[in-house]
Amino acid sequence: MEIGKPFTADALEHSTVAASVSELQFTTPEEFMLGMNANDLTQAVRRIVTRPMKIKIIAGQGAAPAAPANVQKAPENETSARALANPEVQKFQEVFGGQIRTVRNLKE
Repeated sequence: MEIGKPFTADALEHSTVAASVSELQFTTPEEFMLGMNANDLTQAVRRIVTRPMKIKIIAGQGAAPAAPANVQKAPENETSARALANPEVQKFQEVFGGQIRTVRNLKE
């Protein structure tokens, strides 16, 4: 919303985001695919993340109806705790109102 993209923001709210080191994958319900614009998402991500990220948008189930905001369970392990402490992750959660459900340790 801050960058003037209300349709993309609405579609993002109904999407599920999976992040890796260099890619963000957005799974969006078919009815919101029109609002998902890779250029708009790239512009928003550039404001949050300091390194370049590849954006991938796929049609799928997307996010479930919104749960109570800011309900975050305690980190399960040291990798999750470190990821949740990352300033870029915190900024992403603040801007997009997201929730991190799983964290993969890519070193394993």
